[in-house]
Amino acid sequence: MKAAMVFDGLGFGGIERVGRNYAEMLIDLGYDVDIYNLKPGKREMEEEYPEECNIYHYSIPDIMLPDHYLLIVKRWRWGKYLYPVIYFFSFVLMSTFKLRFIKHKKYDLAIAFSGHFRDLSFVAYDFIKSKKKLCWLHGSLIDYLLVSYTYGDLYRRIKNGVCLSESGNDAVYNSCRYLNGKLNIRKISNPIKTEWPEFDSSSVASLREKYGKYLLMVGRLDEDKDQATIIKARKILETRYGLTPKVVFVGDGTEKEKLRAIAKHEGLENEIIFVGKKNDVENYYLSAHIFVHSSKAEGMPMTLLESMKYGLPIVSTESLPGVREILGLDEYGLVCNVGDPHGMADCIFRMYKDNELYQSYREKGFDRVKEFSFETIEGYFAECIEDMI
Repeated sequence: MKAAMVFDGLGFGGIERVGRNYAEMLIDLGYDVDIYNLKPGKREMEEEYPEECNIYHYSIPDIMLPDHYLLIVKRWRWGKYLYPVIYFFSFVLMSTFKLRFIKHKKYDLAIAFSGHFRDLSFVAYDFIKSKKKLCWLHGSLIDYLLVSYTYGDLYRRIKNGVCLSESGNDAVYNSCRYLNGKLNIRKISNPIKTEWPEFDSSSVASLREKYGKYLLMVGRLDEDKDQATIIKARKILETRYGLTPKVVFVGDGTEKEKLRAIAKHEGLENEIIFVGKKNDVENYYLSAHIFVHSSKAEGMPMTLLESMKYGLPIVSTESLPGVREILGLDEYGLVCNVGDPHGMADCIFRMYKDNELYQSYREKGFDRVKEFSFETIEGYFAECIEDMI
C-alpha cells in the first residue's frame, strides 16, 4: 500500500511534528510513505521524518489555486462578477501545471496534512492520483470555516476529514447544507510518544542552575501565540506577589524584537530569556518549574502534551478548542482567560506556593498523557482509514 502526505512547508512547528508521528503510524500500518513539500524553502523538519519516507519538493504559486480567489466575492460587491473569470484562468494555469505530475505513482491514500489552500488543492484537484483522500483540520470544522468559508468546497471534494474538536459541527451542517452528508469527518486527537527520549542530565542540571525555578514556553514567536501576556504576567508576579522567576522562550519568529521591546519596557530585559530554536527541547521541559501557554487559539497544542509527559505542571490561557480538550476546566492544569496577564499571574502564584497542588498536577499529567499515546491514537487512525468513503 502507498500513502502520500502533503504539506504546505516543513519548517519547525507543531503541525509538522504531529505529521512526523502520523508518517510513522502509516509505516506501522504497512504503507510506503511519500512526503510532498509544497514550500521547498521550509524544510527544517524534513530530517526528523522517518528515513523510509521519500520526500518530493514542488513549488506551487498561489496564483494557481482557484479556490483562493473566492474570497473576493466576500470582500467586494463586484467580486461575484470578476470571480468566474479569475477562476477560469487560474484553473487553466493549474491544469497545465498538473501535467508534470502525470507520471507520478498512484496512491491508496493521499492526505492534505497542513490544512492550507496549497496542500488541500493539491489533493482535492488530483495533482497526485489516489483511491482515498483525507484532509486534516488542526482544530474544529467551524474554526477553519470562520478563517475562510472557501475551505468548505475543498473539503467536499476530498470527502474525508480529521478534526481535533467536534465543537460547532452541528451548527456548520445546519448552515452549510452543501457539506451535510458530503463530508465524513472524525475526531482524532494528536498522538504523543509517552516514552522519554535520551536526554542530557548534565544539561538539565546546568539549565536549572542557570535559570532557577523558571517558567517555560515553547512555540513560535508570533502574534497568535501572544507571549506578551506572559511577559506582563511576569511583571505582575513581581509587583503583586514578590515572585521573580525567569521566563525562557524556546522558539523564534517575527515577533521576537517586539517582545524584547515589551520586556525592556517592563524592566525585565534580564529576566525574559529568548534562546531560539532548540533540538534538545526535552532538556528544557525537564529543567523548568512550570510550563506557561498563552496562545489566543489552538487546535491541539502538542506542547501541553509534551509538558505532561515530562511531569511539568501547566498554566495556560483557554485557547479554544484545543486547551479545553486537553486540560478540561482546571482538571489537568490551571486555566485563565485569553489575553489576561492578571489571571495568568494569579494561576502561576498558586502553582508556586501550593506544593500539594503542584504535585497533584504533575501526577495527573502523567496519567492524562496516556490517553493521547501513540498506540492509542494509531488504533483510531486505522479505524478512520477503514471507514473512509
